[in-house]
Amino acid sequence: MEWAVILIILISSLIAVMFLGVPVAFTFMLVTSIAIFLLYGDAGLKQWILGMQSQLGKFAFAPIPFFVIMGEVFFRSGIITQTMDSLSVIVRRIPGRLSVITLLGGGIFASLSGSSLANTAMFGSLMMPEMMRRGYSKEMTTGSIIASGALAMIIPPSNLVVMMGGIAGISVAAILIGAILPGLLLLVMYIGYVVISCIRNPSLAPNTEEDEFEEVFTNADKLKTFARDILPLLLVFVAVIGIIFSGIGTATEAASFGALAAYLLAIIYRKFNLKLVIQTVIGSLKTTTMLMLIISASAGFSQVLSMTGASRNAVMVITQNIESQALILFIMLIILFVLGLFMTQAAIMMICLPLFMPIVHAFGINEIWFAVIFLILLQVGQFTPPVGMSLFVMKSVSPPEVTLQHIIKGAIPFVILDMLAVLIIILIPQIVTVLPSLL
Repeated sequence: MEWAVILIILISSLIAVMFLGVPVAFTFMLVTSIAIFLLYGDAGLKQWILGMQSQLGKFAFAPIPFFVIMGEVFFRSGIITQTMDSLSVIVRRIPGRLSVITLLGGGIFASLSGSSLANTAMFGSLMMPEMMRRGYSKEMTTGSIIASGALAMIIPPSNLVVMMGGIAGISVAAILIGAILPGLLLLVMYIGYVVISCIRNPSLAPNTEEDEFEEVFTNADKLKTFARDILPLLLVFVAVIGIIFSGIGTATEAASFGALAAYLLAIIYRKFNLKLVIQTVIGSLKTTTMLMLIISASAGFSQVLSMTGASRNAVMVITQNIESQALILFIMLIILFVLGLFMTQAAIMMICLPLFMPIVHAFGINEIWFAVIFLILLQVGQFTPPVGMSLFVMKSVSPPEVTLQHIIKGAIPFVILDMLAVLIIILIPQIVTVLPSLL
């Protein structure tokens, strides 16, 4: 059982170094390089470097910089803020309007950023002051903001989906397409909960707008606002997914089209200038470099598992002692949930995917279906009380009167909704598999 000892030491070391505050990519590089040197010496290190180089050259990761550029342009040009303002006009009569706007806008930004923590921080700073001023309850305010951040893991296009596909060896296009219906399911469940809660208890989200405001924005005005500020953005998203789904182009070509379309929208909205180009290039370089460092570091971890025989032997032990597909799925999901409480999504992917995917294949589990459930469980762990990381990010951008207790109370209903969504997807796997089967 030498491989088991190595696996335990390796994972324990990774978690310990991350708790010291070392960035994820450098944590994996440090631990895996030391492990490879101790086990295999200089020759092992050379092989490790070649493996990282090979990982970075995979075509599966080519969409990442283009998706990052698309998000940077939409965010830095102010198109996202413009979309939020327009959504505010269109959904004015809906109970819990600002919470609904947060969820819709969060879904858009989340799909571009791919980071639930970044999304929570941004919308906490952007929406919380206005929601608190309008008299929204602290629980409704914080809960909807955290939930909007959670959508980053599942709504396509998402950089983390691309990263997951590359690390796990799964078709990126299939995951992106397979995540569409589950993402919409979660969004509908979130909005449904907010609207129903505010109808039953109007004090959660008082309607304080003046009647004169309603007279200014007629239905024709709302339609014009939708066509001007929201429809073009939706068309870009539909086109990106449509290119992949129809087979016209690869995920890389779809992502590059999305980046070009983002710049064209910035020109149309008269927001394009040299400063925007410089900001988006620098921002995308920083984000892409970080993601590619994480990806290359994951290659080293996978190499250690392969060279020591840990992944192969773990699969053999599990398949010899567990015959139930449902039981092994339950065990993997529990591990994901627990790790999600205190680790970032990228770190969990890098640790779990090299171990889980051989098991998934050995038990005949649909890899696209598993990948989508994997993504949802990652987001659940991020805002599950009492130690989910998004809870503390939310607290860091909240005013002093908003306590951690308020945030936890606001997050619990959305955790329950996420678990319900996982159960629905397990019982009805076609929610995930139907669209990829048409590719």
